[in-house]
Amino acid sequence: MLLDVAGTDYSTYLKINDLLTLQVPLTENAPDELLFIVVHQSYELWFKVIIDELRRASAALWASEPWNATSHLKRIVAIEDLLIQHLRVLETMSPEGFLEFRDPLDPASGFQSFQFRAIEFLSGAGKTAMLEFHLFDDAQRAWLKETSEAPSLLGGFEYSLRQALGAHDDAPTLELVRSLYFEHRSPATSALHAIAELMMDHDERLAMWRHQHMLMAGRQIGRRPGTGGSQGMAYLDTTLSQRLYPVLWEVRSVL
Repeated sequence: MLLDVAGTDYSTYLKINDLLTLQVPLTENAPDELLFIVVHQSYELWFKVIIDELRRASAALWASEPWNATSHLKRIVAIEDLLIQHLRVLETMSPEGFLEFRDPLDPASGFQSFQFRAIEFLSGAGKTAMLEFHLFDDAQRAWLKETSEAPSLLGGFEYSLRQALGAHDDAPTLELVRSLYFEHRSPATSALHAIAELMMDHDERLAMWRHQHMLMAGRQIGRRPGTGGSQGMAYLDTTLSQRLYPVLWEVRSVL
């Protein structure tokens, strides 16, 4: 428990008074809207932590210190487990309860979460075409462009792996990962093997989140179009096969 230390109390340190003013429903007498806002604001706060952890993990890998990336990736996976549980909380809304406040949200959409796009970029799987969409304001787009050019987790993993194995830059990544899974006894390769499995956890959790999100959307709105001009469930269906690290899935087939 955080106590009053050197004049800083709990509410002041966490800016509780400011925080509690940020939930502003648009529809009167729609009881579920507060829950909807709080869950999505919580997502964005956790996204901020994931972004910080991805940057730290990437820095360790690009420095060829994979053992220093492990704790950051474990935290990311733990947060993602929590985010999946957030969807279960949203599922406590009834369809008619959601529809009470949904229309005034348009054109707001989860597409506009620039921090989620940053997570994709920093993981190593972002699409630069996303920067051309009219989803973000100028400041957000500039920040995302900078983020898209930052060292990624996947790039750091490949760099650290090549350094550990003494491999040439043109060596196929799949073959290097295959070698890692067959032989990881040294401190560096042992750490990289653990990193590879944690990256799989990260990838798997996002796939699980997408699937649960698709089911939740279907439960709430059926096949209605999504806000922000999206196709709703039809679009979400297309995201289920997306993977951050195809090479880590593919290596399972060649071991």
